[in-house]
Amino acid sequence: MTKRVAYVFFIVTLVFMVQNIFGLELKVLQSDTSKSTTDNSSILNVYTWMDYLDPEIVSDFEKEFHVKVNVDFYDLEDAMYSLVQSEPGRYDLVFPSEGSMDAMIKSKLLLKFDGADIPNLRNLNARFRTIINKWKGYCVPIDWGVTGIAYNAKYVKDTVDSWRIFWDAKYKGHTALVNDPYEVMSVGLKLLGYQLNPQNPGELDATLKILKELKPLLHNECFIAYNEIREKLKNETLWIAQCYNGDAAILNDEDNNIKFIVPKEGTSFWVDVVVIPAGARNKQLAESFINFMLRPEISARQTNYSYYASCNRKAWRYVKKEILKNSYVFIDKRTINKLEFYKILLPDVQKKFNECWTELLSN
Repeated sequence: MTKRVAYVFFIVTLVFMVQNIFGLELKVLQSDTSKSTTDNSSILNVYTWMDYLDPEIVSDFEKEFHVKVNVDFYDLEDAMYSLVQSEPGRYDLVFPSEGSMDAMIKSKLLLKFDGADIPNLRNLNARFRTIINKWKGYCVPIDWGVTGIAYNAKYVKDTVDSWRIFWDAKYKGHTALVNDPYEVMSVGLKLLGYQLNPQNPGELDATLKILKELKPLLHNECFIAYNEIREKLKNETLWIAQCYNGDAAILNDEDNNIKFIVPKEGTSFWVDVVVIPAGARNKQLAESFINFMLRPEISARQTNYSYYASCNRKAWRYVKKEILKNSYVFIDKRTINKLEFYKILLPDVQKKFNECWTELLSN
């Protein structure tokens, strides 16, 4: 993916439907196999972020395990959540962010994996074992990153160090925020000096007010999917945008004018994980894929592809040196320690949050 984070803490629907796999399907290179393609034990169905999972890793897994892998993509995490909930048997593996874990477990959307079948779990960095400890058995951390500001120094001559830059009228029409409720609201919350996870409904009223003032200044006066932001930064339609650090790092490699900063007011720190949906038809093969992803050299290849830092402590020796030294990919520890994770909100705060987001979209 370059990644990145949309976060869902509320139940989208109460109806669970089990049906055959349908919709857009990416058919990855099919390996030679002695099994029939109609044999479910030889098919793995994966749901992941757009432009996130290295297709060559998928292809190599197919060849080694003599299976077929179907990969579908999403760019909004609430869409992922809704589909997994309404069609629990559609996918064997899903790549969400850690911000979705509380809601997915509460809604009984996930299976516990068998740690004995994923011996490469031992390769995980202790820090990330701790971060996901309360969801132990339900998810495996893959990589991590932050949400910050990408800008084009060719057009932006001001010092960029704050979320306040988005309210500068001279950049009207050339700025964008990620189309995700938690990422958008976080901009207003942090600018006003609040925590990433609001403590009372009043904080959200103040946040809504300043975001309403901002919206007319944004490109097309709306919020944009992260992958579209990346493309519009690339073609210079956007000059300033809320952006995931991996996307910004890739853009900077292609054009040195594209810079990335972590705003001084703070932002989100997130971890991308992999989970097994409750209706998975091929849990054993899903666990084999997770174990495959946790091989040090495979984890490193994923970092080399996505530009997101691996949670695998043994992978770093295989990561390309220029990426390992890239300060946009491996954000310094001092900065990371100041950032916050998204957490599930108190019921009255969540209700107010949802109301504010609906009003902001309709404004």
